[in-house]
Amino acid sequence: MTEIFDKDTLKKSFGSFATGVCVATSHSGGFTVNSFSSLSLEPPLMIFNIYKTETDHISFLSLNRFIINFLASDQQDVSNLFASKDTDKLSKVSHYKNEKDMAILYDTLGHLELSVYQQIDIADHVLVIGKVEDLSINNEKEPLIYFKSKYREIK
Repeated sequence: MTEIFDKDTLKKSFGSFATGVCVATSHSGGFTVNSFSSLSLEPPLMIFNIYKTETDHISFLSLNRFIINFLASDQQDVSNLFASKDTDKLSKVSHYKNEKDMAILYDTLGHLELSVYQQIDIADHVLVIGKVEDLSINNEKEPLIYFKSKYREIK
């Protein structure tokens, strides 16, 4: 039996699952991600989605590597910036470049340095599978959480 529902109802349903918030960065830009998930420990893989019409995904993935920055609870402004259509996001946030010229944000909960393992074109998204090449975690920070269209704190 097929159910008929509108996109707003579907979006609310998806938003009923609490997620951490990440920013994916590359050599030239980035965007906010809440579709991040671990996939495999051997090999170390993760997945996330890129909305094709909102993001220049071809430029983002052109070097076949990227960073996932796990946002800390005090980084709502960073999440909002990278969720915007601003074309010069990196210049507005504190970051550094690693030896592979990938932008890593400061003051995060941590980050993963990844190579593109596989890309799958699905409907209006590209599913990206990344292989973890390096990582750093800050155990002193709390995560930024998103639930029902609002930022939340762990209490």
